[in-house]
Amino acid sequence: MFHLLRCSFDKYLSIAGEALLLQELITINSQPENKSLKTELLRMEWEKYMIYGGYPAVAAEPDLNEKAALLKEIRDSFIKRDIIESGVQNEVAFYKLFRILATQSGNLVNVNELASTLQIENETVVNYLNIMQKCFHIALIRPYFRNLRKELTKMQKVYLPDSGLRNCLLNNFQIFTERSDRGELWENVVFRLLMENHETDEIHYWRTSAGNEVDFILPAQQNPSAIEAKLNTSLINPSKYKLFRSAYPEIPLKFSILNPVNEDFFRNLP
Repeated sequence: MFHLLRCSFDKYLSIAGEALLLQELITINSQPENKSLKTELLRMEWEKYMIYGGYPAVAAEPDLNEKAALLKEIRDSFIKRDIIESGVQNEVAFYKLFRILATQSGNLVNVNELASTLQIENETVVNYLNIMQKCFHIALIRPYFRNLRKELTKMQKVYLPDSGLRNCLLNNFQIFTERSDRGELWENVVFRLLMENHETDEIHYWRTSAGNEVDFILPAQQNPSAIEAKLNTSLINPSKYKLFRSAYPEIPLKFSILNPVNEDFFRNLP
């Protein structure tokens, strides 16, 4: 069995017919001394990738309205199929839960709260979450602790493996600069980038009861690392990470910065 992810950015460029920009991306990564003249064009395609995601049919469609229409078709056909095949009894609650999770990407999944909002049993919420995971519509990541038992009992965070499907569920295809959820969308995209080289079980987050948090922890034995997704450097507050750095000095903390989108951005994608 092979787990096929939605398209990465380079595959997106290939399917979208942007062979010259794909070659430029390869050059940027292989020749760091070169100054690219096409970073603005790459940025424009990158923003389309963040908004409309990496489903191949969507990537191949040049018209933005048609991209949105294709995503709605994928959303409706996939959800309907999975509801039928999984024996879901309450189709309305399942779909509402899916939409709520899209609005909460990057946040903790509180089963009690979700059950109360949807007026269904906790066990039903857990069952629906399992179905969505098995169908690869969502991914849940666990917190990072030294104590494995504690790690397995804490709340998980939710992400959608395709940002286009996320935005479709929110019915929001606004351009990036006009969006109120820019930070959440960027964090979701960073998670998708990490999935290129890491299984979901290998990706964690760190959070204290006081609210100190690091978005992603990759606790590999050889090369552990921690990653914070930020829109720009002005949002980085070094004092927020003192506790993490003192607790885990062996895990280097890196920042995945969205702006500016230049050569270094494309070289340093997670």
